[in-house]
Amino acid sequence: MPRRELKYPHQVEDWLVEMGRLVTQPGQMILIGSGGLLWHAARRGIQEPLPENSMDVDPITDSDEIAGLCYQAIIGSDFEQTHGWHVNLMPESVLREFPSDWNDRATAGVYGPLRVLVPAPADLLVPKIKRGEPRDHAHAAWAKRVGLLW
Repeated sequence: MPRRELKYPHQVEDWLVEMGRLVTQPGQMILIGSGGLLWHAARRGIQEPLPENSMDVDPITDSDEIAGLCYQAIIGSDFEQTHGWHVNLMPESVLREFPSDWNDRATAGVYGPLRVLVPAPADLLVPKIKRGEPRDHAHAAWAKRVGLLW
């Protein structure tokens, strides 16, 4: 059973800092889902946890090295045992769920050779709202309450 202990913005930032230390070749990762929302919150100094914990972060990458590091953190991994959440590598095709111009509003962060691209909070919520699960609505309400949407 996957654990659901991803709730604080700093957890995603801490993971990316560590990934940046491990990556040896320049590469990019796109971060979507609640992990992306938490990343935006961390960048703005927001510490309020998600109202309903997440179980994973959802990165997309075409880097073999970054993908390999992500695979070491899948469900049931030592990473999950240590952190209480896991990494769920996503295919690039999921980006079709986002508005076609999401890249124009995305924000980048750099962690050593790792470049992270994160769609804007409003764009991150598009597939969540479509899915319509209670947790997704709670995450959207949290994003609005903490000031990620304007």
